[in-house]
Amino acid sequence: MTTVPTSSTDNPGPLPAVLARWPTLVGLAALIATSAGGVDAHLAATIIMIAALCYLAAAAAGRPAAAWLTIPAGVALVTLGMLTALDAVLLLVLAAAALVIFGLVRRPRSGWPELGLQAAGFAGFTTLGLVAMMVDPVLAAHLAALAAIGHGVWDLVHHRRNRVVGRSLAEFCAVLDLGLGTVILIVTWLAR
Repeated sequence: MTTVPTSSTDNPGPLPAVLARWPTLVGLAALIATSAGGVDAHLAATIIMIAALCYLAAAAAGRPAAAWLTIPAGVALVTLGMLTALDAVLLLVLAAAALVIFGLVRRPRSGWPELGLQAAGFAGFTTLGLVAMMVDPVLAAHLAALAAIGHGVWDLVHHRRNRVVGRSLAEFCAVLDLGLGTVILIVTWLAR
């Protein structure tokens, strides 16, 4: 029996597989960055509102890449709210309203059902987040975790559908959201 020597190109190692999961790595990095100082319901709810805004922006523009661009825009709105007397949540809601109007004006009617679905998703996740910001801390943590895990499921459904947002955004967001919800629940349960 003769053995054939193998070259390094026959077995490229784990690096290509790891690089193919770059959205997961970015999601984990975002999770670590947002959780390092502790996660409260207000922060988690704000993150979920920005996540839902990403989907709404992509549906309004009819371009999946708009979702990625919405992340820094949403962070900028929240930062503006923190640096001024403006309410960051109100800024996000106004941005969502502007996106719905933009989508209704610019998109063909065939795109309206998806726009409506994403607007309803934004409204639902935002409502859950707002309630989490207004109740006692333990209930707030559970509601924020519910919003995060719920949006994580939303991400997985959209990853499977491969519509509205790109799979990379859905994967990134699912890792961040599901991780965030899990961290909130673990911290809350350990604090009891």
